[in-house]
Amino acid sequence: MDVKSPNALTAADAVSFSITESSQLGEARRSIVKVATDLGFSQANIARLELVCTELSTNLLKHTAHGGTLIAQGLIDHQHVGIELFSLDQGRGMDVKKAQADGYSSTGTMGTGLGAVSRNSDAFNIYSEVGSGSVVQLRIWNSARKSCDYSSQAGFTVPKSGELLSGDKWSMVKFEKTTYCLLIDGLGHGLEACEAATLAVKRFKENLGKPPAVVLKAIHTSLRGSRGAVGAIAQINHDLGKIYFCGLGNISAIVSREADHKHLTSLNGTLGYEGRKFMEFTEPWTRDSSLIMHSDGLSSKTFEDLYNIQKQTPPIVAAWLYQKYSKGTDDSTILVYKED
Repeated sequence: MDVKSPNALTAADAVSFSITESSQLGEARRSIVKVATDLGFSQANIARLELVCTELSTNLLKHTAHGGTLIAQGLIDHQHVGIELFSLDQGRGMDVKKAQADGYSSTGTMGTGLGAVSRNSDAFNIYSEVGSGSVVQLRIWNSARKSCDYSSQAGFTVPKSGELLSGDKWSMVKFEKTTYCLLIDGLGHGLEACEAATLAVKRFKENLGKPPAVVLKAIHTSLRGSRGAVGAIAQINHDLGKIYFCGLGNISAIVSREADHKHLTSLNGTLGYEGRKFMEFTEPWTRDSSLIMHSDGLSSKTFEDLYNIQKQTPPIVAAWLYQKYSKGTDDSTILVYKED
């Protein structure tokens, strides 16, 4: 199977920056620009990125009492590269329509911030709840706007504070009428956990098209002698209207629909060490279904307020749940998929 199809998106580990005072703006912007430079961004697109970084950081300081967080990750889609940015805060919230209009300001400034961010982005989303905070998400591609913008999927991995590498990895591939999702969490932190998770992603891509239980067992065999991992695979067959799921260890997953939510079951065990049974579970998949998976870097309460957020775009759902439920003491990964 060709895993380099136009519907296979790869994301690098994200970088996260706390923005609580003005001295942090420059460092965050320079670090994010370096990610873009390493990806081969043109000067014109780097200028766009610098502008949106500055505007988002400034907004976090102007409109919240305690600042917020910027998260950035590199995106690779075969021959295309891009940057995805998230701005997260737990401030007082905003009127989204007013905030995006040029000339509107709640602080007496010119009021061009979010309007400028939107105009300089290839994809832009915003969500806010009064009294709870706001999330802004955007993507800038180093090419013309792409016909496949991956608006139906989202995910990011933020390494544990102080670590450069994450032991969590994820992958999402849509091939013909089937979508394949993997979330893997290498045991521990740092290089060895990252190596185990990276090998798992490689085996996942090599075995696309096989049932999730078969693929997870292949990963289990490959990880013998490594640090080991926990992981889960979901396979969505859009023609049959079914999702097939197989997990080993503490990966949390849910199929969310307007009417109900169904938790997906992972069995006890550790990939590479103890995997006595690889059992597959099947659930219905409908046009209003969403799949959400996360590692144990997020709280067990992560799914509690899905009814408020589930109608938003996948990037907004992922960022909102991360900002509310990330423990901050471990590598944290969340992925979201819903129908186009």
